[in-house]
Amino acid sequence: MIEMKFTGERLVPSLLNRHGVTEHLHRYALAIEIVKNKIVLDIASGEGYGSNLLSDYALKVYGVDIDKESVEHAQRKYVNENKTNLKFLIGSTSVIPLEDESVDVVISFETIEHHNEHEQMMKEIKRVLQKNGTLLISSPERSIYKERDPNNPFHIKELNFNEFRSLIEVHFKHSFFFTQRFVAGSLIQGETSSSFKTYQGNYNEIQTGLNIEEVPFYNRPYFNMAICSDEEVNDLSFASFFDGAGVLRSEVNDIKMKFIKSPEYRLGKAVLRKFPFLKKFLQRRSL
Repeated sequence: MIEMKFTGERLVPSLLNRHGVTEHLHRYALAIEIVKNKIVLDIASGEGYGSNLLSDYALKVYGVDIDKESVEHAQRKYVNENKTNLKFLIGSTSVIPLEDESVDVVISFETIEHHNEHEQMMKEIKRVLQKNGTLLISSPERSIYKERDPNNPFHIKELNFNEFRSLIEVHFKHSFFFTQRFVAGSLIQGETSSSFKTYQGNYNEIQTGLNIEEVPFYNRPYFNMAICSDEEVNDLSFASFFDGAGVLRSEVNDIKMKFIKSPEYRLGKAVLRKFPFLKKFLQRRSL
């Protein structure tokens, strides 16, 4: 199947960059905690990979996106005789093509910043949610995200944390808020333990119990998240870790393959084959 091209915003499986891919997959990993045996709406489902992941655990998943090409691609790629609990539909956050109170969980990752109809989006989500339904939502933190992606033409109205909280609390009685960071560091854990303790320092001093140090790009809370409902909700704000080693390995292999296929590499290889003494000379220089 021909895969969708990366436009600069909507994540596609062919994209291999350690931060974006890891962040998106971590969010869907968290969503799995609340969608088991539930009817789920994944709003702004894009290429469809996230809805497909959720459908391995949920009773039914509707992936809804405003882009017709994305919906048709996702339907062709992911829906088959072995995946009948998954359906993709054309729709928007302001006009969701589902019946009232028809889903148990709504997943909305990196959606709300793409338009300015935030109140209408919340009302539509509340309309399709069961009375005790749950929303899991994320959004970039406006105050610092512009440093990471200063000229994003796809973002119409970003929110800071206080604006994000205010919008959620107007529409839902119960909520937990948390942040997401792309971190640099080292993980040590016991065989059965998943708790975290933080350290930082240098060759002169190590301290403990401090907040994670924020530096340009790394360790900064670029994304706000919330789980919310009109009923009591499970707190998902526990510390969790998504292993990005596989993403990094794929990224490195992808870069390597692009280099090997480049005209420069082929030219250099041809030159060394014709003049083998150059190869020996370069090998000695690298020692």
